Amino acid sequence: MHEIADSTSRLLEYRILGNSLREILVTAVGVLIGLALVRVFQVFIIRRLRRIFAATVTTWDDLLARLLERDVVPALYALIIYLGVRDLDLKTSLRDGLRSLITVILTLLLIRLLMEVVNHSIRSYWSRQGSDHTVVREKNLNGIITMAKIVVWILGFILLLDNLGIKVSAFVAGLGITGIAVALAAQAILGDLFSYFVIFFDQPFEVGHVIKVDQYQGEVERIGLKTTRLRSPDGEQIVVSNKFLTDSRVQNYKRMLRRRVVFSLQLDYATPPETLRSLPALIQAQFAGFPDVTFERSHFREFAELGLRVETAYVIENPDFGRSLDIQHQVNLGLQEEFAKAGIRFALPARVVFPPPS
Repeated sequence: MHEIADSTSRLLEYRILGNSLREILVTAVGVLIGLALVRVFQVFIIRRLRRIFAATVTTWDDLLARLLERDVVPALYALIIYLGVRDLDLKTSLRDGLRSLITVILTLLLIRLLMEVVNHSIRSYWSRQGSDHTVVREKNLNGIITMAKIVVWILGFILLLDNLGIKVSAFVAGLGITGIAVALAAQAILGDLFSYFVIFFDQPFEVGHVIKVDQYQGEVERIGLKTTRLRSPDGEQIVVSNKFLTDSRVQNYKRMLRRRVVFSLQLDYATPPETLRSLPALIQAQFAGFPDVTFERSHFREFAELGLRVETAYVIENPDFGRSLDIQHQVNLGLQEEFAKAGIRFALPARVVFPPPS
């Protein structure tokens, strides 16, 4: 037995690449225990979390479970192996190579994790904004996500170079100067591009909506990266920059829930007060046949230049402009008939000139 113990002791002291067999076995056991713990974490905790998160409404917890299993677990595996091997007596070149390898692996896993978070954030925000999820908007969304991923890759690449011991200060300074020069040279283009992002995510209007911005009015045909195209009621195409749209007050007629109409009548100054008192009821009666109209008011508003001005307001529970014209047409015809029966005269554009006193 003593000879077996001595042989075992000599065997454990046998050195391989500068490390005793005992040190190698201890390191191997430690690495295996660490890998086993990570495997237990993956099987019993992460998968249990996935079943719990599957019953919730939010998708962020599902993303967390997916990232833990897809990115965090491999990172833990690599980190445990590196920490175990690092304690061995290795050549400087081999130690530096292992450090560079683990740095590259962890950085790539971190970049992939960040890209997944960015992708999920953008898509989650977009899914909560309206229901205009057309093929064109899906392509535009993919383009925005691609640009965001490019930014993440650039930042990750700079971080990787810095962790590998490469001086990136000159590179970052040059990149910053280049960015400033490009921003100054393409200021208008970048302004329209960022305005496109605002329009895409905020959705003040969508393709097919009828909008009015300043003196321009038309149906939105296309929302591009730099310009938005409108089709005017007369048929011509109006091309407007995106920055002009975000800097201006936009009226969106498509999202009207109802339409309020105010119109005025001017009556002859010879109209008696009794007629003016009964006029609101006469006007209100003209709206009785329209179930989607709410009569608001009718008042003798003022003594205008040409006659007595009577103002009426009503609300149509329908945003369609054609419907409002049909109702106003019928009301005008009814008032014309009632005024003719009652002998109520409209004001005429006439002036009375008195001669100067002699």
